[in-house]
Amino acid sequence: MPLPDGFLQELVARNPLEDVVRQYADVKRAGSNLVCRCPFHSEKTPSFTIYSNPSHFYCYGCGAGGDVVTFVKRIENLDFMGAVEYLANRANMPMPQQVPGEIRVDKKRYYDMNAQAARFWHKILLSPEGKKGLDYLTGRGLTLPVITRFGLGYAPDSFDMLTKHLTELGYREKEIKENFLGGVSAKTGKLFDYFRNRVVFPIIDVAGNVVAFSGRFVGEMGPNDRKYFNTNDTPVFKKSRHVFALNLAKNSPDKEFVLCEGNMDAVSLHAAGITNAVASLGTALTGDQCRLLARFTDKIALCYDGDAAGKKATQKAIRLLNAAGIRVRVIELPEKGPAGEEIKDPDDFIRIYGKGGFLSCLEKAKGSSEYLFQQIEAQNDLSTMDGKLAFSRDVVAFLAQLDSAMERELFVRRAASVTGLSVEVIQTQAGKKYRSERAEEAKRKVDETVRRSRGFGDRVNPDKAKFAAQASKEEAVLGILLLRPENLINPATRAELDPELFRCEFTRRALEALLALSENGEEPDLARLNERFSPEEMAELEKLRRRRREMENNSPQVLEELFRRLLEDREKSETAASPLSSDWLEKIKKQKTDLHKGAKV
Repeated sequence: MPLPDGFLQELVARNPLEDVVRQYADVKRAGSNLVCRCPFHSEKTPSFTIYSNPSHFYCYGCGAGGDVVTFVKRIENLDFMGAVEYLANRANMPMPQQVPGEIRVDKKRYYDMNAQAARFWHKILLSPEGKKGLDYLTGRGLTLPVITRFGLGYAPDSFDMLTKHLTELGYREKEIKENFLGGVSAKTGKLFDYFRNRVVFPIIDVAGNVVAFSGRFVGEMGPNDRKYFNTNDTPVFKKSRHVFALNLAKNSPDKEFVLCEGNMDAVSLHAAGITNAVASLGTALTGDQCRLLARFTDKIALCYDGDAAGKKATQKAIRLLNAAGIRVRVIELPEKGPAGEEIKDPDDFIRIYGKGGFLSCLEKAKGSSEYLFQQIEAQNDLSTMDGKLAFSRDVVAFLAQLDSAMERELFVRRAASVTGLSVEVIQTQAGKKYRSERAEEAKRKVDETVRRSRGFGDRVNPDKAKFAAQASKEEAVLGILLLRPENLINPATRAELDPELFRCEFTRRALEALLALSENGEEPDLARLNERFSPEEMAELEKLRRRRREMENNSPQVLEELFRRLLEDREKSETAASPLSSDWLEKIKKQKTDLHKGAKV
């Protein structure tokens, strides 16, 4: 759908980049710019920088960059028109009319469909037809206010009750399937409900949109039944990027969140008055979830299941949360209740001990380093020599991961007291390991920088590795044009801009795009590049512009010199490729001579 002239400029103006980024990160002033921890990768110190005049961003950690449209494309996983629609809705701007026959995913319509499904199931839960589901929830200690606060519902064991309801509301079969609420029967060709005979937990994002559902089977399970049935990825949901109950916890006065594994754990904690509880949707925690949490808190108390899988997940979660700049404590719950009841998770615990018992465990929660150290102790038999040696090796590896010298010193002394080894021995080994790992890390970074500079592994511009010298000139031309777009409408300069001079497909395509956007004699609207290039490609273009900004001279004369060198490169290439060139004849002559010498030998 072609956008009218001026629409994109107005859209960008009415969606200041700073305001949009604030929805995803804690933005702070740093001189004339703004900085925050990057929402695209985990980091402890801010490297994501927002610039003005023109408004754009660049992350010095992961290389993400672009304008507000690029940002929305990347953070919301949208295409160009999807990002435009998102920003238009945000600014209350009407979208231009669609081209006849063009059908796009309307995210708002999908959110509304999910909200209708949630209301439908909630209404059934509170009706006689939902007695089985309501009995299950009240049996878990949930009251009606809690059930209402979370919008819990019940999907009856019916073939098509929900899909029939949604169809009557005007939703199309294709939309219902894409939103993972129903499928089409291979036998009958009719729509059927995916969620059946399940208590349903709506998953709500931080903006208040119902994005997905998690259904817990109620009753006796058959061999083909799954305990939990969850929404797959849809146009409005990606499981790894959402956190259950965060829409409620973000408003809690207690800003140290309690992170659980399961939805029921979080609901039960809220029911007991622990309103800062969230859950990782019953799956392994992801970097995206950690960065989402870091928008609202810098402290988390982990309360995963106490089994071996839960402990392993806890250790992984500590690493991911720390990488996102979040301080972590670990809550350890007892394995048995006062009457010998098994305690598998926070839901079990809270129903036995209540809020007071949980707050007592929270108060005793260990720091993440303390927890990891104790796990190493528990995993080794310290009564044997072999166990002590294994413990010492594990501890040295653990100490090498600690950046705080004071923290390392404390745990060195702890390890010495446990093993009977001297502080000096452990300190020496830990110091060697620490320095070795930091040296390896530094070497990896240098090697990666060198590889990138030579184009190896460059997914955006793979031709760079083949034409390194040529590519550097092409990138310099693009950097100047992006920094000084007025050059594109200078007749003398424009006459020199021949895409055929470029050997790299990416840089050639970028030059062609800039020429097309300025063919009307006006400076190009660089935001329109988002229509032709992915967020990764936009980041590369932003890097080229920033590189030239750091140069003292970006004058037309520099461009002219670059054109001259590119033309020389092409002439040399054409000459070298000619079978009648003197170089080619000399090469053939040498090959014959070498062959003749070899034959004599």
